[in-house]
Amino acid sequence: MSETKQKHLLIVYHSQSGRNESLAYAACRAAREAESEVEVRLLRAAEAGTRDIAWSDGLLLIFPENFGVIAGGMKDFFDRTFYPVIDRQIVRPFGVLICTGNDGSNALRHLERIAKGYSWRCVSEPLITTGAPNSEHINKAEELGAAFAAGLSMGVF
Repeated sequence: MSETKQKHLLIVYHSQSGRNESLAYAACRAAREAESEVEVRLLRAAEAGTRDIAWSDGLLLIFPENFGVIAGGMKDFFDRTFYPVIDRQIVRPFGVLICTGNDGSNALRHLERIAKGYSWRCVSEPLITTGAPNSEHINKAEELGAAFAAGLSMGVF
């Protein structure tokens, strides 16, 4: 009988207003409930680092768009981890959820450029929500968390 390695999902979020935090917690809760074989770690972007990325088998990135770009706290996470991750050749699948007051498209473009530098690949449709999270937004975050955990568990990505 072969032993399967437990998978690890890292959820990194940045939130000033609490909007993205509520979505991150929803995604985390659903990921934990969906797959007992997947260990989930939820960290604020300021707390997450290269070791956490190395620990993970995949990442969910949840953040706002500020002034048409990736929020500074999430950008700081990328700035601190980029070269160490590149040096260690840590390639990961990821998903993204952006909660914004704008359309989020420019922040998504910036993330896509950053992810290309990391050699990461987006394995789910990017989610962009606008305004304060409502029950529909929470449901989408939960679906993303559960689906990502299931994909990791099944070895889809």
